[in-house]
Amino acid sequence: MKYLCAFLLLFISLPVRAEVFVWTDSKYDITMAFPDNWIRQTQTPDDLRLHVLAPQGTDLASCRIFASNDGRFLYVPPRGQHEVAQFVQDSDTLRALLQNRMGYSNAQLVGYQNIGSLGKGPATVAIAQYSKTWNGKNHAMQSIQFGGYMNGMKTVYHCEALAQSWGRWQPIFMNMLKSIDFPAQYGPVPQGYYRDFISDGYVFFPAGYQQGRGKR
Repeated sequence: MKYLCAFLLLFISLPVRAEVFVWTDSKYDITMAFPDNWIRQTQTPDDLRLHVLAPQGTDLASCRIFASNDGRFLYVPPRGQHEVAQFVQDSDTLRALLQNRMGYSNAQLVGYQNIGSLGKGPATVAIAQYSKTWNGKNHAMQSIQFGGYMNGMKTVYHCEALAQSWGRWQPIFMNMLKSIDFPAQYGPVPQGYYRDFISDGYVFFPAGYQQGRGKR
């Protein structure tokens, strides 16, 4: 049902009706739906799990998914997961991805919030503006980034387009975001946090062969 809703939203947003492809990551089992006329790009290095480009490279619109095993915070109860995501994926980290990792210049975050979601997990969200060199020319770009962290896995969903055309692509980027999902082992519950068993109170356990006696 989740994918069906995402598909319908994608169809509504696209100027020309397109089929939808559901991508599944071979290493982390992350899934995302995107229009099948978008062009897959070479994925290097290893933590770049998906890179897709709009048809004919229109408005330099593209999306990327990064994922890696960070391993610093493997077992975090649900009430602390947002705090950990805020620590790992803070504003400096999201800006560094643009400036240092992707080589964009004059990267600035024009919007940032530390409470968001990516798939089943918490995430920070940033709107950035920067300059990108393409075919020998500098282009003013805008992007949205969701920096997620759950069970030791660090993820980033990054989509960008020409700043002057941002309004055209933002609905598509957000609808693709809605289709992102993680496998069950990255969900918020599997660490055994299904109920507060400490508040159960006294529990009677029959002891030996004498009924009616118990041990605390």
